[in-house]
Amino acid sequence: MDRKSKDRWMVTTAVIVALFLLGAGAATIYGGNFGLDGVRDRLSPQKIAFPTAEKMTPEEKAEVGAFAGHKVDTGPEAEAFSRYIGLHLTEVNDGKTYSETSAAARAEGLTPETQAALRQKVETLFKGETLRGTLLNAYGWWTFSQIVVYTGYGLVAAGLIVAMFAAFKITRRTKAEAVTAPTSLRAAA
Repeated sequence: MDRKSKDRWMVTTAVIVALFLLGAGAATIYGGNFGLDGVRDRLSPQKIAFPTAEKMTPEEKAEVGAFAGHKVDTGPEAEAFSRYIGLHLTEVNDGKTYSETSAAARAEGLTPETQAALRQKVETLFKGETLRGTLLNAYGWWTFSQIVVYTGYGLVAAGLIVAMFAAFKITRRTKAEAVTAPTSLRAAA
């Protein structure tokens, strides 16, 4: 394969790769933004909001103070609110989990009052842990979608670099042909 054919093959391949990377990057950015918008669209209607800093306890401020007064409509806010709920769930049954409290409520030999109180705690812990899980799921999808968006930016950047390489090779080849053409014409004369 001569140099000219090799250059054409290389440029053609570079153009195809650049177009693929640019297309894949654009699709990836779209998909990532779709995920971010989806999380925001699911959280916003819930109207979950952090209390203002004045209404927070010192423990709450230490855990989620940066989000005081914010509405929960992003992944990081959802993750912080799940920590806020978790902080309150530790107060329900002296730090015992849903599973521990549920097992205690099913134990034999409890008085009806004790069993009823434990069942109420089980219900509260179950609802709180379910909400925490849902918020953490939103946070996970938010984080994944952000990674997808940044990956898309990387693909677009790589596509642009490959396209610049192809343009450089085309320009170089065109200049080389322009310089050699007059010389060959002069030699023929």
